[in-house]
Amino acid sequence: MTVRTYYRETKDGRKVVYVDYSIDGNRKRERTVMFYYSQPKNSSEREHNKETKKLEENYVSKLTLKIQSGELGIQVSKHKNKNFIEFFSYLTQKRENTDKNYSTWRSALKHLKEFCPNGLSFKQMDKHWLEDFKHFLSVTQGLKSSSANNYFNVVKHGIHDAFRERLIPIDFATLVSAPTVEHAIRVFLTHEEIQKLKETECKNPILKKAFLFSCMTGMAYADIKKLEWKDFRKDDEGNFFIDFHRKKTKGLQNHPISKEAREFLGVASKLPNEKVFRELNYNSWMNMQLREWVYSAGIQKTITFHCARHSYATLLLHKGADITAVKELLGHNDLKTTMIYAKVMDIDKRNAADLIHFGI
Repeated sequence: MTVRTYYRETKDGRKVVYVDYSIDGNRKRERTVMFYYSQPKNSSEREHNKETKKLEENYVSKLTLKIQSGELGIQVSKHKNKNFIEFFSYLTQKRENTDKNYSTWRSALKHLKEFCPNGLSFKQMDKHWLEDFKHFLSVTQGLKSSSANNYFNVVKHGIHDAFRERLIPIDFATLVSAPTVEHAIRVFLTHEEIQKLKETECKNPILKKAFLFSCMTGMAYADIKKLEWKDFRKDDEGNFFIDFHRKKTKGLQNHPISKEAREFLGVASKLPNEKVFRELNYNSWMNMQLREWVYSAGIQKTITFHCARHSYATLLLHKGADITAVKELLGHNDLKTTMIYAKVMDIDKRNAADLIHFGI
């Protein structure tokens, strides 16, 4: 809903102010009593135009508030939820069966309840409340910038919905920006370092096998953990694929893998529903085993399981793979997400710098 003004010239050299706005989809245009002198001839007429400008701005502000408060015919919502926490819970529940960012909404609801333990009436909501909630996520809760950004944005989405339902008079979410995301440095392994890991013994053979398989396929831990033998497919040309739904996005992925990656797993089980990586349980203890294995290989990097996925993307790009193809292999919806994974190796920067030769 936007209130705008426009002008119409009259025969006596004046510009009359009109307003244009919509209520429930019905467009309205009205003439006001305000006018400007088209070509002011003296100080009195110039002063009149200055005062009219102030009156026009004030008129637009008051009309906007009247429309938002329902004084001009907008029906008040009859939504059953009486406060924003209940309303946001209702929106979150609606997403449970659709898988549309349900886990993010659920987590945002948890933080919202912690911030407002006594509930939050719609009348209590304003710009200052939203700014305080932003500070709560980023500072009080100490969340990562990406998490704070995600939770704040879904709460803003809920506020947009509340405004559309006429539960609040002003869409406060348009007045406050989300926390800035500070992209962390993505740690990855080089081809040589992955070879070292392959040749180094690990106290947990299942962890080693799963991690190296992730390096070869780019699959996330959550998808590897639930991987079953029936998920593998071989086409008529001998190419291997894994058909699975990504746990994070729920999207179906027909993921091509190399022959080397498939042969690395060995002979398939006769039970198609059997897990490929049985007893794989990535916890703090297993994370410690992973780091010990990495250090035993002489690699001085802080590595987590997800670094295998970073390494897969980085090595593909390093070897010349098209970034759009890498985006599809990683199952990303947005190319910007793939760009975060695509860190340039030092050798690539060195080779790029050496491309310039002037023979001086």
